Amino acid sequence: MRDANGTRCRQAPWEGVRAFARRFGADQSGVTIIIFALGFSVFGLAAAIAIDYGRVELERLRMQRAIDAAALAAAHRLGRDDQEESGPAAAEAFFKANVPSGTKLAITDLKMDPAAGTVTISSGGRHPTTLMNAFGVRDVGLAAGTRVVRGDGTVEVALVLDNSGSMAGGPLEELKDAARNLVDVVFAGAMGNDKVHVGVVPFAGSVNVGAHRRDEGWMDAGGHSPVHSENFAEPRTRFQLFDQLSTSWRGCVEARPAPYDVNDTPPTSNTPATLFVPMFSPDEPDSGNASGGSYPNNYLNDFGGSCPTPEQICVDWNKDKTICRQYGPKPLTPAEAQSRMCKYEGALTPSGLGPNYGCTTTALTELTSYKGDVTAAIDAMVANGLTNIGEGLMWGWRLLSPEAPFTTGRSWSENKNQKVIVLMTDGQNTYTRYSTNHNWTAYGAFGYGVKGRLGATNTSSALTSAMNAKTRAACANAKTSGIIIYTIAFRLENDTSTRALLSDCASDGSKAFAASNGDALYQVFQAIGREISNLRVAG
Repeated sequence: MRDANGTRCRQAPWEGVRAFARRFGADQSGVTIIIFALGFSVFGLAAAIAIDYGRVELERLRMQRAIDAAALAAAHRLGRDDQEESGPAAAEAFFKANVPSGTKLAITDLKMDPAAGTVTISSGGRHPTTLMNAFGVRDVGLAAGTRVVRGDGTVEVALVLDNSGSMAGGPLEELKDAARNLVDVVFAGAMGNDKVHVGVVPFAGSVNVGAHRRDEGWMDAGGHSPVHSENFAEPRTRFQLFDQLSTSWRGCVEARPAPYDVNDTPPTSNTPATLFVPMFSPDEPDSGNASGGSYPNNYLNDFGGSCPTPEQICVDWNKDKTICRQYGPKPLTPAEAQSRMCKYEGALTPSGLGPNYGCTTTALTELTSYKGDVTAAIDAMVANGLTNIGEGLMWGWRLLSPEAPFTTGRSWSENKNQKVIVLMTDGQNTYTRYSTNHNWTAYGAFGYGVKGRLGATNTSSALTSAMNAKTRAACANAKTSGIIIYTIAFRLENDTSTRALLSDCASDGSKAFAASNGDALYQVFQAIGREISNLRVAG
């Protein structure tokens, strides 16, 4: 301190005591007692003050951490219908968990603003002293506050979610709950603005892009792709065949031929292999033409439609083969029976199975800033079919891309924008194999196995291995493009191979998660949502 002439002078010892005591709420009598006590033991009082001061500062730091945790917990409820109840409840639970049991400290104010994406919170109370109590200072006041705000960038999220048959029942409902929770978190504070866009890709053995996209320029409506007619004896477009059968295309597409099945090359008619081929599962041989093989999708008469009257031969002789008891069409080879085109012309609409065989999921949802569209897509999901992780990942990438087929993603070079894929599965890549079937497999997103798009070896392990290799390549390419990938292994404790695949796919080890049950899945989705939202303590 300085005198009236501005000259620095020494401060009386008790002035520092007076300032300290008043800072922590001691009244005038307490200050007087402390100063009086100086006459007896300045050094003893100084020691008491130092000890209590340290304890108070420790308690203040502890309270600040508690209020920070409470604010973040409340922020996860921003924008929810019940935010006024669930927000304070969550804040209170986290605050109590981070302060000593029996403390008199409490949350004194909490304000939640979903439009601005902020939570403002404060706490206070009085903390008892120890040594200073002997000098009349029984407790000191404490206060802390914080504000949580959303990061100032933008984010685009593709939820790539396993809808295969193994998810049916409880697991799918658990997934829906967890995914809705993530959506609540990432949209908190972003309702009605353009900062957050989310899309949904339900995947099983294939991906459904939506039947309303039949006339899009990136669809191979004209049969130009090299794989478009690989199952037919004569050139036909897939849509012509759907129309001949008076059957609507459900919306699923095949994987593009390599290398376009693992990269985001924009589709163009100048490169036919980049176009997307609508899935059309061929009619497979009748039992009389199957040569004893197993064929899961026989829905037309091999001799029906406009096919010529077949040659009749004896198909049932008597015991001595002297009398024919029944005549019938001369059998065709399985390959000939399956590939002939005349059976589609004028055929009746198939019931049950048919050309949409293998298309089991609901349509994907493009990036949108409307939370209701996203939750509706999650609610509509159904579980059926096989597992094709790589195709799910690729369509998540295409949602985020600013280029065709969707073009709703922001530019790759846009500042402060993050593109994120959240990939969740509960099983390994699978493709149905048949040992007594000239196709080798059931029809799927890679066509028939015999065509070689999954390699030249017809074993279940070889098919899975080929799909895993494609999945790894797709993940690597997506990460190179700038996409952040989170992966979630759901109930895969005994599947080390798929867990390793998902770990490799994730952007880094911190983004590869595992969940053994529904509760854990919910927590994982919430944690990922929190990271995506980039919530931070602003002070």
